[in-house]
Amino acid sequence: MIRILIVTLFTATALATCDSFSDGSVKNIKDLDENMIDLRMYHENLGDAIVKKDRDEALWLETGMDSVLRVVAGKFDEHRKLKKPFIESYEKDLHPFIGQIHSSIEKGSWSEAGNAYTLLTKKCNGCHKDLDVDKEVQNWLLRPQ
Repeated sequence: MIRILIVTLFTATALATCDSFSDGSVKNIKDLDENMIDLRMYHENLGDAIVKKDRDEALWLETGMDSVLRVVAGKFDEHRKLKKPFIESYEKDLHPFIGQIHSSIEKGSWSEAGNAYTLLTKKCNGCHKDLDVDKEVQNWLLRPQ
């Protein structure tokens, strides 16, 4: 009897889990602030990986950072802190520099990657300033080693 109960419970849990992923999309229940905290971690660690010239780590972090930005761009058409849908800022101000970071890392051009990272950081801070967000994105390339 206990075995049947355990198997039934396990099967129900597995089916519930499969159902939540059946449409292939990942659900993001985080607010904009929480997503920005994730971006901060990716951004800081990406700067560190660029300084260390760690290709695999830098590519992984760049991909993760871009992934979070794409989720935010898809989710936040409007938000109390935004003047326009986030996707507009992503496509115009962020995506070009993320692409430059990626291609520079792929080529092993660390100075180009660092320049694109610095420009991305400036774009982030420009948006924060425009929206009166009291957070400054740090350029991890400029911190004391």
